[in-house]
Amino acid sequence: MTMAVAQVGEWLGLGGSILANLFNPRVIVIGGYFASLAQWLLPHAQDQLQRLVVAAPAARCRFVASTLGFGAASRGAPSMVINHIIDDSTTIMDLPRPAPY
Repeated sequence: MTMAVAQVGEWLGLGGSILANLFNPRVIVIGGYFASLAQWLLPHAQDQLQRLVVAAPAARCRFVASTLGFGAASRGAPSMVINHIIDDSTTIMDLPRPAPY
């Protein structure tokens, strides 16, 4: 199992290096099952990321595990809607109405 987890970590690092090279984020947050396995995955992912980044600023990028658990998406999506409504309350008027049957 250790070898399989290391391999998943390396693939995660490959994907992270692509993100780091394109967008130069400082942090990549890993959630869900990946967060549960973070202590085994992230060292391999971070090593792979460091080897594959092209630019020096991208090398500052690091992986961290989410502390929100499996409910992160169910918390994040409503907060985006609420923030959008707070920013511009007139957008409520533009919501599509259900089609009549």
